[in-house]
Amino acid sequence: MARLVEFNREHAVRQAMNVFWEKGYNGTSMQDLVDATGLNRSSIYNSFGSKKELYQTTLEFYQKESGVLFHKALLNAKDPLSAIRLVFESFLPQITSKEGDRGCYAMNCKSELGNQEGDVRKWLLANQENTVEIFNGLIKEGQEQGIINSKEDSRTYAYFIFNAFQGFRMTGILIKDRKVLEKIINNTLKVTS
Repeated sequence: MARLVEFNREHAVRQAMNVFWEKGYNGTSMQDLVDATGLNRSSIYNSFGSKKELYQTTLEFYQKESGVLFHKALLNAKDPLSAIRLVFESFLPQITSKEGDRGCYAMNCKSELGNQEGDVRKWLLANQENTVEIFNGLIKEGQEQGIINSKEDSRTYAYFIFNAFQGFRMTGILIKDRKVLEKIINNTLKVTS
């Protein structure tokens, strides 16, 4: 009779994510994952499938964690423009910490695997579209309220804000000065004023 493998799935996924985050998908070996999770190879394969499926699981886990920051920003904002500002600002503690040196997990994935066809690329596209849609909805609402200009349509501004947000996250890998990062946020949002 096969032995039932018991482990904390969330902990294993987080540990695997940390290894992938540090070494990248291609730089991570199965032995790295065994060492990080404390699971043997067969347990990893039985529980997650392939290395790529485990990687996709870590991406979804990261998306949920990042989504919490977005959600909090949206709940705490008094208006759509404030919500966009709070999205940027909610990532400041992470960016200015030592953890921020690793960059954004999803963007690291995009730079490593975004040009390859397959499920990871589909996930990246869906994740990007979801974020653009959040910004689009906020901008459209802000335009209707008259607090965001209508010089461009909401989708154009949404892509601009999304692009600026990704640049903001990349800049934060090397620049930890909160004042500089806050000025980036202010200058980004001036475009919609």
